[in-house]
Amino acid sequence: MWQYALWGLVGAAANVGVVFLEASTRVKGWPWQSPKGPGGGVYAVSIFIHLGIATATTAALATTTIIVSNFVAFGIGAAAPVVVKKMARYAESLLPAAEDDEKPGGGHDS
Repeated sequence: MWQYALWGLVGAAANVGVVFLEASTRVKGWPWQSPKGPGGGVYAVSIFIHLGIATATTAALATTTIIVSNFVAFGIGAAAPVVVKKMARYAESLLPAAEDDEKPGGGHDS
C-alpha cells in the first residue's frame, strides 16, 4: 500500500511541474516573485498542500481494490488535487448562504 502512496506522490509532483510551467509562462518569470506572484513562502506551502492531498487520496484509495498497479496510483496522484478541488467547490455550493448577507443599503429580504 505505501508503494502506491509513493507513486501517487510522484504523480502529484508531475502535476505540480505542469502547474509550475503554466504559471511561469503566464507571468513570464518565476511564479513566486512579487508583484506578479504570491511570494516564495505561499508558493512553497501550496506545493506541499498539493502533494499532501494527492498522497493522502492515493493512500486512502490504495486500501480498496481501485488501485491495482503503480500506473493507476500515478494517475490518481496526478488527478487527485483537481478532483478534490472540484468536489470541495461543489460541497461549498450546497451550503446555505450566511445569515448576515444583507441587501445593499442595510435592508433584508422580506
